[in-house]
Amino acid sequence: MNSERRRKELGDFLRTRRSRVSPYEAGLQSSSRRRTPGLRREEVASLSGISLPWYTALEQGRDIQVSEQVLESLVRTLRLSRDERNYLFMLAKANPAVAPIKEVDESIPPALKQILDRLGTYPAFVVDRRWNVLAWNKTAGTLCGDLEQAKELERNLLWRTFMMEVSKDRIVNWENVSAMLLAHFRNRYAMYINDGWYQDLVCKLHGHSEPFRAWWERHEVAGNSEGDQVLNHPETGLLSFHYNTFMVSESR
Repeated sequence: MNSERRRKELGDFLRTRRSRVSPYEAGLQSSSRRRTPGLRREEVASLSGISLPWYTALEQGRDIQVSEQVLESLVRTLRLSRDERNYLFMLAKANPAVAPIKEVDESIPPALKQILDRLGTYPAFVVDRRWNVLAWNKTAGTLCGDLEQAKELERNLLWRTFMMEVSKDRIVNWENVSAMLLAHFRNRYAMYINDGWYQDLVCKLHGHSEPFRAWWERHEVAGNSEGDQVLNHPETGLLSFHYNTFMVSESR
């Protein structure tokens, strides 16, 4: 089932990316009227130096082996970014697969807690590989709402962003922030596609959030979450931040 899911993700990703590339951008001349935007399957196959039946099978999620050479050809044809290239390779299993997660370690090293506290007025928090908030400093707690009383999904960063009104009310540029966050999560989703917890979270958000449902179909990916966030706090007013994410270790 996990292999089928991975292959479906790969096929959907390729379809969305070829729809982005115009014939003109690909160096093609076409005067015929097109029913859909972007490149046709046969054009992608021809430009990439592979057969149409083989590329069609890849888009349809069939169980076929993909070489790195073919993937690099698709990267060039579809004009993929570095993050998109890494995502393509991850789904195609050109990189080693990540083992299923049996248990998530919720312990926080004391040194990391000290770092959070010493950041002072800079809001910061630590999340596990499933994006559940494990620890935060006082400033983050003040800005993000009552994390201490939050339970289960209410401590999940993606769930809080898309489903909790406190996030939507306080984040002035909510669409930009949530879209970038989702693109970063999509990359993690592919990395841990064997973990059924990720699939459950996506299903819940897909059923409850219209923006999530629409943006998830776009298959936007980002290797890191970075950007600007403007908060409208009920006590302090407008606050502007530049945010970034850092990986503590591979075990996290």
